[in-house]
Amino acid sequence: MMLFPRMRLSHLVTALVLPVALAGCAGQPQPTQFAPLNYDYLGKIHLNVATLDIVDNSVTNPEPGDIGYKSPSPPDHTLRQMASDRLVAVGNTAAATTAHFVIDRAFILHQPGGTLDGQMDIHLDLLNPEGKRVATASAQATQTLHPDPSQDVESPANLYEITKDMMQTINVEFEYQIRHSLNKWLVDAGGTPMNNAIQTQSLTGTPDAQPAAATTSDASGLSTPSGTAAASNAGTTAATTVDPASTEASSTSAPTTAQDSEPSAIFPAGMDDGATQATAKKTLSPKAGFLTLPSSTKTAH
Repeated sequence: MMLFPRMRLSHLVTALVLPVALAGCAGQPQPTQFAPLNYDYLGKIHLNVATLDIVDNSVTNPEPGDIGYKSPSPPDHTLRQMASDRLVAVGNTAAATTAHFVIDRAFILHQPGGTLDGQMDIHLDLLNPEGKRVATASAQATQTLHPDPSQDVESPANLYEITKDMMQTINVEFEYQIRHSLNKWLVDAGGTPMNNAIQTQSLTGTPDAQPAAATTSDASGLSTPSGTAAASNAGTTAATTVDPASTEASSTSAPTTAQDSEPSAIFPAGMDDGATQATAKKTLSPKAGFLTLPSSTKTAH
């Protein structure tokens, strides 16, 4: 019988303590001080252009219902800071002389149901001296935040958080698009093109072939035996291989025709022309009638 009153007492305590705990969590104060959002710690992007301009179209064409201006770091101001911190105009002579960093959209909206939606759209145009666009790169970032409905949805902390998240995305995407679409205009701090090694590297091996060509021209001035084939473009190796063989062949062909390959044991100095002719005219067969057949007459007994 005492069990039920104890259970009712515990339920009563829980019912009284839980709302107080939730009220304590909901009543935690949000931060009121925020670090400035700057990006000078990230790698700088050097562009081979003379000037860099920043154009903010989000001011001239504002988004209806935008509350981004309430943020400790408004989206459009933060994008300007990013462009100033990361983009550098080196100013070497190039086809493009002007870079336009354009903020197309930068806003935060308070949607029904207590949701915050943010969006940033930017692009970078490179213009030649005539003002014609020769290259462009663009990036976009969107973010949605669902704050605690018991708190102020449009609080500075919530607006700062959604702005910071969008900037993390836009920094990564924007740098990727620049290096992908504007790589021809990227240089280092000294103005040297980033792809200079690829542009100047010899892919055909022509510099290595120049010494061989010079050696071939020098070797062409040497006299070669008549009848030998002309040297090919391969250089002095082919000429050196062919010429000695041809020279040796031409020098040894005459003696081989005039005498035998080995000296004669009877005539070491060679045979006399007269003897050779006499030997050639000697007849070894007997004259006709010199030989007689044996008699066929039998002897009588």
